[in-house]
Amino acid sequence: MFTSLRKKGTRVIFLKKESRINIFGIGLCLIALAFPSLAEPHNPIHAMEVSSPRDYAIVMGDTLTGIIRVKTEIGYQLETATLPQRGSAVNDFLEIREIQNDKQALGNETLYRITLIYQVFKGVREAETLTVPALPLRFVRNGQRVETTAPAWNFTLTPIIPANTPDEAVVLRGEMPPPDYLDTSHWRWLSAYLAVLCGLGVYAAWSLGLPPFRRNVQPFVRAATGIKKLGKKSATPEDYRQGAKLLHHALNETAGHTLLSGQLRHFSEAYPEFQDCMPELERFFIDSEKIFYANDDLPHCGFSLSKLEGLCYKLAKAGRKKR
Repeated sequence: MFTSLRKKGTRVIFLKKESRINIFGIGLCLIALAFPSLAEPHNPIHAMEVSSPRDYAIVMGDTLTGIIRVKTEIGYQLETATLPQRGSAVNDFLEIREIQNDKQALGNETLYRITLIYQVFKGVREAETLTVPALPLRFVRNGQRVETTAPAWNFTLTPIIPANTPDEAVVLRGEMPPPDYLDTSHWRWLSAYLAVLCGLGVYAAWSLGLPPFRRNVQPFVRAATGIKKLGKKSATPEDYRQGAKLLHHALNETAGHTLLSGQLRHFSEAYPEFQDCMPELERFFIDSEKIFYANDDLPHCGFSLSKLEGLCYKLAKAGRKKR
């Protein structure tokens, strides 16, 4: 390891080349241990979550919703061109029917929400657990690309035909022949029953504000009426969720499609009469997400049923100004 020589009474010690390399490697290891952040690569993806409103009791032909939430370092943009397209096949039993995405600023982070609606094309004879494949995602900032993958998740497919039923026992139900009525009194009774049913139907449509009686009633007025009924009793978390749903339905009906939080700016541009309500709508969407994804207890939020009702009337008044 060491060599030495004498020169004019002085002994000089040299390290061999191999020893110098070993000492250099040990020094690098000590630096990495002292500064672990130098050894770990920077990851701008802070969190990822995959959930589904219902992943059980799915049958052939049903739709299945998957929601991917990704928190990234601020400034990173989702490359939507890399997402699968509507109508594309995921595998031999899943096809994408709808795909939407939006984002929300959370301080120094950005929350992306990607909603995929799949349709299931598989028949089973017994309950079976199937897997929705993982989904690769790509984010970019200032030309720097970061790739990650939303994990695969499972759902339960339920058979339409009862389990343990042999194929030969499955019989398609034939068409029933029309009954042969010889007595004309049956027609009189049938006419009377139909008249009563029509009367009840007209009364129900009038009392519930259904078509044709609601043609002149604004969606926000109907929502306010429903929220007012919920407020007559002591509010529960489910009442708050129902009230928020009524306002969401009114917004969707006005926009002509499902209105997401990331689409509020386009909604404001398309319907400028609601621009004065935008701050309250933005706050409502933030609190709405907290309400719908709370487990049991209602989280603290700035909206109550009375405030929801007031916002509905404010939107209704703004809509009447356009007319």
